[in-house]
Amino acid sequence: RRGLRRGGPPMNRAQFLVLALLSVHVLLGALCLAASRGEKESPGLRWWGWGLLVYAAGLAFTLGLVFSRPVAAFIGNSLIALSPVFTVHGVLHYTGKRLHWPVSLAGVAATMAVLAVGNFGMAASTAVNFIAPTVIATALFAYATAMLVLQPVPDAARPARFVALVLASAILVWWVRIIAMPPMLVEPVDRDKLDVVVSSFAIAQILVGVGATFGLFWIEVRLVQSAMAHMAFTDPLTGLHNRRAILARFEEEAARWSRTGNGFALAVFDVDRFKEVNDAHGHLVGDSLLRHVGSVLAQAKRTEDVLGRLGGEEFVVLMCGHQSGGAARAADRLREAVEALPMIHEGEALRVTVSAGIAELPADGADWDHAFGVADARLYEAKRGGRNRV
Repeated sequence: RRGLRRGGPPMNRAQFLVLALLSVHVLLGALCLAASRGEKESPGLRWWGWGLLVYAAGLAFTLGLVFSRPVAAFIGNSLIALSPVFTVHGVLHYTGKRLHWPVSLAGVAATMAVLAVGNFGMAASTAVNFIAPTVIATALFAYATAMLVLQPVPDAARPARFVALVLASAILVWWVRIIAMPPMLVEPVDRDKLDVVVSSFAIAQILVGVGATFGLFWIEVRLVQSAMAHMAFTDPLTGLHNRRAILARFEEEAARWSRTGNGFALAVFDVDRFKEVNDAHGHLVGDSLLRHVGSVLAQAKRTEDVLGRLGGEEFVVLMCGHQSGGAARAADRLREAVEALPMIHEGEALRVTVSAGIAELPADGADWDHAFGVADARLYEAKRGGRNRV
């Protein structure tokens, strides 16, 4: 530290790398804060960024450029002990758990009490400045690591495991430092050896900070990709597959059918007299009716069947693995389920029925255009025959 004061000897390698560690955390923290405030709010990145900045502030105090050594060590290491509360709170936004603030802040307060005794007490000890912040950081990082492995956010399990690996590496680095440092401080101190050890751990800390931050950005990218895919393949009104998704699933199921020879059919459903509902009750009630029909069909269909909305009041079900005549019976069960469950609007039961047409592969075509054309023609045959039929 004397090497950093004006007029002192030049900075050694360890001091230079500690300054580099501080600078990297300031840059990473600023980057996270800037990235977290775009069109997509990212509280995980924001809290992680604040944690990095608090850690950098703690490092700055421990350099002892302003306050006396005990005061600088107490303030700096108290901030270093506080920083994992922020960073772990950020990481847990990418899991199914959240930080318990009262317990965490109580841990920080206990750590500060230990630091006060270690720096201002009768038996002051330098070792407490290494050990006390490491204990609370280890507990918090271990919890975050476990949650990233056990309860990662959907669609980002792989980057979550990467961040978990980096956090586990950080814990290892901290405890190796605690084991390695005491022998280095025994008089006579080997300055060159101490310089190498401190430099090595500063480099390791830089790698951990950069690796974990990049890992969190990786999670954010995967979440954005997942959201875009959801928007591209999901009907916004009903939450079912949209036409694009149904076409993709049809190709997959048709390929499986061609390999296995299991029965495969598609059924097109149309809500009967839907225009009359819109005219009598308004489009909002019409939208609610479509959501109601979609929900009933989703609950009544078999697990292996695929349900989607093609547009307007038209739904489609891909029926996989049925036996001869099974698709017609399955479609009729769906029709009956819709008929049996009216939608309740303002205390009034709105009765709703559907008509359907079925096409089976390969009898009615082996591709979407041919099979859908047959099913659509049979749907309108059902409409002309009186509706509420397959």
